[in-house]
Amino acid sequence: MADSSPADEQRRGPRRDASGRIVSLTDLVAYALAGFVISVLGMVAFDGMFALLGMGEFGDLTGWLAVIFPAIIFVEQFKAAAGHRGRIAVAPAAGLVAVVLGVLAVGAASGFPPLVSGGLGALVTTVAYAVLWHLGLTVAERG
Repeated sequence: MADSSPADEQRRGPRRDASGRIVSLTDLVAYALAGFVISVLGMVAFDGMFALLGMGEFGDLTGWLAVIFPAIIFVEQFKAAAGHRGRIAVAPAAGLVAVVLGVLAVGAASGFPPLVSGGLGALVTTVAYAVLWHLGLTVAERG
């Protein structure tokens, strides 16, 4: 039986550079979406529990809470990009555009319960920020 070297082992998690920043856009989006899904599952569980306890109707919890884990991921990416030029400009610009797009998505889904409409807004915000952050840093590094 041959021993497997670390190079033979499968990579776990997203690909990162030496500073810890996720280097691939697809990895960043997938990682952020995984955080979003975990947040949604937790929200649905809590909202269901509150509804069963008579503390409101199911769907009353705001779906914007689904942005909690993705936000933690993005803060981690901001810290990891400490040596990258442009991060101070890219982060707030990407955040502003992503939140505006998320709010527009909530407006488009205004007929649904807050859990659904806010969840849609959080989803749009998560994906938009991941794309804008990654592309913004890429452009800033080349410029």
